[in-house]
Amino acid sequence: MHKRFPKETSYKLQRHIIVFTLFVTLSVGILFSMVFTGLYRNYLSESLATSTAINMKFLADSIDSNLESVNHLIRWAQGNTTIGKYIQAPDNEAYGIIALQAHTRLTEEYQNNPVSSMLHRVVIGNKNQRFIQIVAAQYSSTHNLSVDIPALPYFADLYDNSAGRLSTGFLSDPFCASLEKQVIPIVAPIYAQYYSDKAGWIFVEVTQDLFTAPLEYYSCAEDSRLYLVLNDHTYELSGDDAALSNFSYEIKDELTHFDANASLAQSGCHAYAVHEQPADKDSVIVIRPLSQKGCYLIQTLSNQEIRKQNQMLALIWAVILILMLFVALLLTVFLHRFIAVPVQRIRHQIDLVAEGHFKPDVSLEWNHELGDIGRGVNKLACDMEQLIEKRISDEKEKKDLEYKMLQNQINPHFLYNTLNSIKWMASVQGADGIADMTTSLSRLLRSIAKGTQLLIPLSEEIALVKDYFNIQNYRYGGTIAFTVECRDDTLLQVPIIKFTLQPLVENAIFHGLEPRGNRGTIRIIIQEDPNFSGQNVEVIVWDNGIGIAPEKAQQILTDNSSEFFKEVGIANVQKRLQYEFGAQYGIHVESELNQYTKMHLIIPKTISADVDVDSNSSI
Repeated sequence: MHKRFPKETSYKLQRHIIVFTLFVTLSVGILFSMVFTGLYRNYLSESLATSTAINMKFLADSIDSNLESVNHLIRWAQGNTTIGKYIQAPDNEAYGIIALQAHTRLTEEYQNNPVSSMLHRVVIGNKNQRFIQIVAAQYSSTHNLSVDIPALPYFADLYDNSAGRLSTGFLSDPFCASLEKQVIPIVAPIYAQYYSDKAGWIFVEVTQDLFTAPLEYYSCAEDSRLYLVLNDHTYELSGDDAALSNFSYEIKDELTHFDANASLAQSGCHAYAVHEQPADKDSVIVIRPLSQKGCYLIQTLSNQEIRKQNQMLALIWAVILILMLFVALLLTVFLHRFIAVPVQRIRHQIDLVAEGHFKPDVSLEWNHELGDIGRGVNKLACDMEQLIEKRISDEKEKKDLEYKMLQNQINPHFLYNTLNSIKWMASVQGADGIADMTTSLSRLLRSIAKGTQLLIPLSEEIALVKDYFNIQNYRYGGTIAFTVECRDDTLLQVPIIKFTLQPLVENAIFHGLEPRGNRGTIRIIIQEDPNFSGQNVEVIVWDNGIGIAPEKAQQILTDNSSEFFKEVGIANVQKRLQYEFGAQYGIHVESELNQYTKMHLIIPKTISADVDVDSNSSI
């Protein structure tokens, strides 16, 4: 008896779905929160870096503009004819006039320069130890600058290397101790007008204001620091002061995702994750090179804004978690209502079908996927009911057929013994035809005595057909011929149901050749079925009789005769073949009136262990 599903088992899947749903929901929520947190922090860092980079760009552009003004003054001095004339002027009566003209021209250019207020001192000297100077009166010096300036320890390096003009960093003014602000000394050669020799030099002292003045409109967070790097010197910029700093850093990673930011890329800045010293902490810095080689600005990003956003982030986490739990609860209710309950009803219907109640339940046919399963269960119930009814009908028909076969055996052992006696008397009297017919008939009866449901090799079935034909041939006075053609001897071992070919040969004789009234031929052709790539065997029973009308050809497979041996007629042969081998096997008829008839018999090409092989049979 079929056991119903226990309730505990029925609810296991529901519990698994709910637990799995909660786990997936929470996992997705946590994963989403982590990804959101990472993306938000990256976005915040990127936003801070971008805004910092944009601000640094404006600051750097202002400083570069100031440096360009200084370089413009130097290039002017290097290319001006009045200054060139002064540099090469001999020490004679005209020197004073030339020097005055040069000083006047230098003063004009100095005053027109946008950063003149940031140029503490401008000195032009020549090899004759003469110089002209522009400097505020309070910072004037009695030093012979044409001698003292070339004697400065950094003069030679700056004079020969114009690319490193700012390499000294900020220094105290060597000629004015009262100047509070430090200056950067810049030295550049001045060449002769008509040849490339260095004929003089220009010395410029730049104050810190050149770098700190643009900070007036520059905003910087409280915990952010701005540094100016001049070659090997680092200064912290704050207000109008540039204080020497021991700030250094070790790059941990270049933040390459910032490179994809158009604003950051256009600003010319680069962002790095670094470890700061001496603060000994990790931070993010933005670097903006200046136009002067070896000089750049560095700003550390503010953590103050990130700390503020962390509180907001924690609140977002809490809201997301609550929303996920709410969604999980709704999903649990939904799963119970639309999955668990329908599954229980489908299981109940399956239990009923298992107990033999095949009435379909149309309430299971919902308009969703479980409804498809419900429709499938209802269809299965209907199909099972039909299958059982068909199986009962087939078994009844099979038993009726077996009963018919038993009725027709009419004590074959008695007839077999009687025929042997007739054969012995015919042989004694010299009636060889009677003896031959009796021998053939006795072999047929012996086969009948062994049963009709037995599978035998095709070679033994051919032998039975030959015995049957031998009897009929005597009846018709030898007017019919019989041949067997087998194109592959291995096909003779294929199993076939006993007395399958005899009704086909009988039909060929009685309905094909006999109405013709003259000589005829029956051929049996054994070959592999060309339509199934050698998987089946085709046996063709051909005769050149009167043929069969198309409508009659179909009746042959459904109608039975009442004569002896025809009681198991062609229709019964068709049924027995399909019962044994399957619906795709059996007989089909091909015929043309007054020409021929072909009975095509298809059986599987297999060797069965149930085959009864008669060692005395042969083709």
